[in-house]
Amino acid sequence: MLRASADAMARRHTHQLLLDALAPVLTDEDRRALAGPAEYAVGERLHSVIDRLAAAPTVLVLEDLQWADLASLGLLARLSRTLEQIPLLIIVSLRTQAQHETPPALDHLLSVLSERGLLETMTLRPLPDVTCLAITEQLTGGRVEGVLAQRLAAAGGNPLFLTEMVRALLRDGAVTIGPHGDALLDAPAGPSPSLSMVIMRYLSHLGAPTRELLASAALLGTSFPMAQLRIVADQPMSSLLPMLREALAAGILEETTHELLRFRHALIQEVLLNDLPGVVRAELHREIAIRLDAQQVAPATVAEHLLRAPAAAHDAPWLLRLAERTAQAAPDTATQLWRLVESVTAEEDPQHAAASAGLAFAALRDGRIVEAGEIAERTLERDVPPATLTKLATIRTHTLMLRHRHVEARDAADGYAVSQVLEPAARAEQLSFACWPRLLLGDLAGARRVAAEAAAFGAEVGSRGAEIYALTLQGLMANCRGDLEEAVRLLSEAVAKVDHHPSMTGIEPFPHAQLAVALADVDRTDDVITQLHRGLQISAAFDYRTGVLAAHALGAHALSHSGNLADIAAELDAHRSLVGSMDVRLDLPVRGLWAHVLDHQRGPEAAHEWAAGLDPVPDRASWAGRGRAWSWRGRSQLERARGDLVGTFEVLWAGWEEFRATEMLMDSAELGLDLVDLARAVVVSSIGDPATARDRAHEVVDVLTALADHNAPVTHLRATALAVRGVAMDDPESLADAATLMGTTVRHLDHARIAELAAIARQTHGQQARRLAETALRVYAEVGADHDVTRARSAFRQAGVRVASPPRDRPRIGWESLTRTEERIARHLAIGETNPEIAESLFVSRRTVESHVSNVLAKLGLRSRTEVAVFVARRVEDVRQDG
Repeated sequence: MLRASADAMARRHTHQLLLDALAPVLTDEDRRALAGPAEYAVGERLHSVIDRLAAAPTVLVLEDLQWADLASLGLLARLSRTLEQIPLLIIVSLRTQAQHETPPALDHLLSVLSERGLLETMTLRPLPDVTCLAITEQLTGGRVEGVLAQRLAAAGGNPLFLTEMVRALLRDGAVTIGPHGDALLDAPAGPSPSLSMVIMRYLSHLGAPTRELLASAALLGTSFPMAQLRIVADQPMSSLLPMLREALAAGILEETTHELLRFRHALIQEVLLNDLPGVVRAELHREIAIRLDAQQVAPATVAEHLLRAPAAAHDAPWLLRLAERTAQAAPDTATQLWRLVESVTAEEDPQHAAASAGLAFAALRDGRIVEAGEIAERTLERDVPPATLTKLATIRTHTLMLRHRHVEARDAADGYAVSQVLEPAARAEQLSFACWPRLLLGDLAGARRVAAEAAAFGAEVGSRGAEIYALTLQGLMANCRGDLEEAVRLLSEAVAKVDHHPSMTGIEPFPHAQLAVALADVDRTDDVITQLHRGLQISAAFDYRTGVLAAHALGAHALSHSGNLADIAAELDAHRSLVGSMDVRLDLPVRGLWAHVLDHQRGPEAAHEWAAGLDPVPDRASWAGRGRAWSWRGRSQLERARGDLVGTFEVLWAGWEEFRATEMLMDSAELGLDLVDLARAVVVSSIGDPATARDRAHEVVDVLTALADHNAPVTHLRATALAVRGVAMDDPESLADAATLMGTTVRHLDHARIAELAAIARQTHGQQARRLAETALRVYAEVGADHDVTRARSAFRQAGVRVASPPRDRPRIGWESLTRTEERIARHLAIGETNPEIAESLFVSRRTVESHVSNVLAKLGLRSRTEVAVFVARRVEDVRQDG
């Protein structure tokens, strides 16, 4: 069992509550990782520690949750996603009298737990009279009734109040035991004391030096390091020792670790604090901040005291230094410091602008794009120093683009790129950024030109950020237009620069995730996983949550052809779990991919909700990168669900025309097979315009054949080109060859689709048609495309293709229902591995593993990881006995 109490003094200390609770079980490796500056990375490590602990039944007791820091509350909310999977019981206490102070994050945690059926509440009511009498009789050694019983009613059933009141009476000699064993009260009648009066009276028996030391200790919090108490008291430990012994002997303080002391009850600390006048208390916090800062105590601790003291304009430099030093490790504290600087300085003060820039950057990093942009634009209306201008200019251009104000973003970046106020490196970064709004506006030639200029300028002035931005854009554009070898080269160069010199600027354009998509396009699947994993690691290290979000969104796209549908859904679910309060999203490809997955698993009707979110398909301002085809494919599910053949064809053709106009040939290839198959159906059924459909099919064949010829080593492109030719030209041999060729790649769903088309095209060639049909059904089943299995069987029956032994549907429950990835995860669970360990083994994120574990439990009808271990052990034993 582990326990900790939240402390009002540590409310802005990131993850402090959980750090205190888990401190006894942290390894040296844990402590090194937790000493890092990034809040996100620290949270991931703490989650790993909890996963490790929960390999065995564990109880975590967290008291005074109303004072918990926001990061701990956020991690507990996230933990609720997997709480049913692990043998972990969390017991928390919350003071009802503090409900008016309950932070929104705590309300969110409680509501999430309640919605998931994980929350059981218990109201601790006052102790009944009979219990109060029993406690008093145990303390006094006599029978309690009469006047003493009436006096005890003042405690109101509060156990602390009751025991302290009785002890005070005993200490004063006011309770004696009569000849018949009665506890008699010998004290003058008077008003009932309050709890604070009882505690202060208790403290009055201590020596004056001890009381003064306790008052200083109360300013440090409910618990505090002895080293900090020595600094605040400004005395050597040898001088403090007699006072500490007295306080410990009196039961005021108690030792928790070899470094920490704490008040026996938080109410004792509160009474001591409230005994100090507010103005005195504030000035004392200021003195403490000065002394702790002089001894180089953690900036977040210094800041906590300074934020409780009166501040003036002359404190601004100190506040700004502390904000910069706490920005990553304690972002909430940094935010409060920046706001304090704004409040004590005039708007024209350069320090005011510096604080505003800090607030804008914090909002941008957390994905609060609108807020970040508004702060930057408001601050830039005034004259600001060059250093602050550099930061604000970057925030402004980035947020303009993320809010789809691309013309303004382009013009602003162009202006900053030639500004004589900015340093050359900053101008180079602005020039490299100016490529991106051009791309989104459809100015491809301009984007290529500026990217080349930015790469050269960045190299000239030594700006790696500018080089990485430009290389990433050049690689993305090369990938989109089908220059795959060039795309991999450029993106690999960008990634190498980031890996060699990691920086926030370097990871902003998501080079690792972009490279993963390019590698998937050349079927280098193993390298895809490596790059996605590396991108997640670096983004977490820099607390760049938008980068983590992108890794999951683009990761789902990178796996969209090679992965099992359930695996793709796990990545998409991980993306969904991250979004939270962020107002930057990658919804366009994500919505399309969800529609794609659900269509293949359960049919067009199941995809309707996600498809409806793409009606109409947003313009390129929302998303112009690789994977945009998913938006058009997703949108077409609405017509497909209605059986509207022509409507489906027209939606996809609109996407094709957009891609052709914007040199996005790889996304054109994503639509090619659907288009020629729909064109064939239009011609055969004589609905719509058969001549136009035939011409469009020929265009698809010509474009995809040229794309395959340009990328001869890429097998799946050659197979796709053969397949579209086979459908458009009614050429069964080409389709059969395409199925064979695609079968040598990792693109299993594409393989099944082409095999299905080939089987139907060769219906007069019984044996070969049967083999192709069986291949299609088998591969559909393997990737979890249950709807496609049902649909293809019906198509084979209608075409007269007899399947000798059609594969049975994949079961929905039981071991046979698990995908290969889920089987691997179940086996990892069976040997006691934690989610982080599994994630490391499979080169995926912990969130992806969490989604898979939930799927495993649901399919096996189990409730915990322990039950999975037992299930797998029995299965292994059954196989051994049968074998």
